[in-house]
Amino acid sequence: MRYCVAVLMLLLLLAILSVMNVLAAPAPDPSGILDIGPPPRGKTTEQYLRFEIESNTNANILDTIYLYPDVRKLPSVAALKDARHARPWLAKNLRVTPDKGDRLLRFTFRAGKRNEQVTLINAFLRANLHWHDIGGETLKCHEEGLRTCEKSILDLEKRIASGLQPHMVDTYRAGINRLRYTLIPEHRAEIARLKQYAVIKWAR
Repeated sequence: MRYCVAVLMLLLLLAILSVMNVLAAPAPDPSGILDIGPPPRGKTTEQYLRFEIESNTNANILDTIYLYPDVRKLPSVAALKDARHARPWLAKNLRVTPDKGDRLLRFTFRAGKRNEQVTLINAFLRANLHWHDIGGETLKCHEEGLRTCEKSILDLEKRIASGLQPHMVDTYRAGINRLRYTLIPEHRAEIARLKQYAVIKWAR
């Protein structure tokens, strides 16, 4: 009986210590993760990764961050006079590092209180999504280009079938081949790549 009580007391003590350790453990710094997808045509994985990291400190991204209302309300940002003063502060405190491979980027921010860091990290993630697809226009452009290519093939095939311009048949067929085997695959590949660019984890 005494043995059972001792074992139960030991288990209870271990449970209490475990809970205390959990409660005492500091919360990890907030961070966000962005999946940048595969590199675009003409760029190596290393070049693309470096470009995506470095682009977060260019004026377009930094000015976009500053213009977000939830960012400008933050005490640390409100203390800055304008976008010209905000740019160096944002660039200095942002950290973007590769995370688990060559497609994921981890975003952290060194300045401000925790809630400010969360807002700023998520603002950077939103700005990346916006500028990568330019507000959705890049994806739309490639989708429209794909539809145009497919329609052009049908038009050229109709011209060949009509027999009205026999001297142009070879030219039409060359055009169809270029559309079918070069332009359409390029549009489809870029559409697929753009759709893979996504936030995997928002900061909390």
